[in-house]
Amino acid sequence: MMDEPTHAPPAPADLGNFYKNCLLRDILPFWVKFAPDPTGGGYHTNLNRDGTVYDYTKSCMWSQGRVAWTMAHMHNELEQRPEWLATARLGVEFLQKHAFTSDNRIYYSMTRDGRPLEKPLDIFAELSAVLAFTEYARATQDLKLHQQARQLFDRCWRYTQDAGNRERNAGWDPKTCTIRRHGHAMIVLNVIQQLRLFQGETATDRERADACLDYMLKYHQKPERRLVLEVVEWEDGGEAPGWMGRWINPGHMIEGGIFLIHEGLHRNASDLKQAGINWIKWGFEWGWDKEYGGLFNDVDAAHLPIPDTAMVLADSKLWWQHAEALYGLLLACAETSDPWFREAYEKIHAYSFGHFADPLLGEWYAILDRTGRPINQAKGTSRKNCFHIGRNFLWAWQLTSQNNRLHKT
Repeated sequence: MMDEPTHAPPAPADLGNFYKNCLLRDILPFWVKFAPDPTGGGYHTNLNRDGTVYDYTKSCMWSQGRVAWTMAHMHNELEQRPEWLATARLGVEFLQKHAFTSDNRIYYSMTRDGRPLEKPLDIFAELSAVLAFTEYARATQDLKLHQQARQLFDRCWRYTQDAGNRERNAGWDPKTCTIRRHGHAMIVLNVIQQLRLFQGETATDRERADACLDYMLKYHQKPERRLVLEVVEWEDGGEAPGWMGRWINPGHMIEGGIFLIHEGLHRNASDLKQAGINWIKWGFEWGWDKEYGGLFNDVDAAHLPIPDTAMVLADSKLWWQHAEALYGLLLACAETSDPWFREAYEKIHAYSFGHFADPLLGEWYAILDRTGRPINQAKGTSRKNCFHIGRNFLWAWQLTSQNNRLHKT
């Protein structure tokens, strides 16, 4: 089904059609066909290679919001297809009917029919629901639903700003060490960027985006070391204890770089764009496996062994980091015309479409071992769905279809 049997990237002028075709032929049809749950509502995301369901539980509620957002966003930005909007509605309705606790948190996992299994865990399920609600509201012009999204986001914001919240603090005792997590600032920034697509940007949006940028650039970024740390101390961005204080996630560095460039484009701020370009380059430099290709999942900044269960996935290759890198490298190339980014893109393209993409049944495998072999045949997991691939392929289509500078590199 994929167009490039040699896995070499198309010519720059053809990249837009390539990514649009991937979406329309390989990615979106898989999820429209296999994800909807006609019995329990919402979506199945634990999907095997052929789309059959291997676990019927809603094992991570992030996915209900993220699939709904993806389908609504495709309806709003790619083509206004009724089946995409109908698929988006399934997730929105499931979340509204089943997902919320009595104190307006979202359960981490639920049974197929919407009974709670695991209590709320961090804030990413709620942020995913905000994305779903606001994008579906944009598609349907539902002001009430958009207001619900904003109210939920207000609660998310308060959660991320509570230094004494042990759950937000990765379970550590805040009396001993209070930390900041890059994932909070980065993903909250992206949610703000999506919220303002419908009904515009508020003064509070700008204030909160400014705060996220401050956390990312003044606390997590370490320019003298050309890296971004995932976890830092709350007060001054100092090193957190143990390996978490040395934790680099190359995919988050690239993803964060994308959001910095997007924010720079929104504000016409060259310093933000340059910071994002740096992050994308650093992420590739730290993440690229020179022996087998692909991006490592996690890296220790001091090149020390990664302990405990984190070591199991550290040298694996995950779908989402490569989806982010495909678009991120193209975006940096378009902003700079630097051939380094084009060469790095060619490596990521060849690796991703040569190892993750399934040429027979479409979609991507979720996780590869270090050598590039699928760990299993799953196309969907508790967290792997159409979100990262969908949005980055869409953004790549939009960028490469419209950017003449990229065509000339």
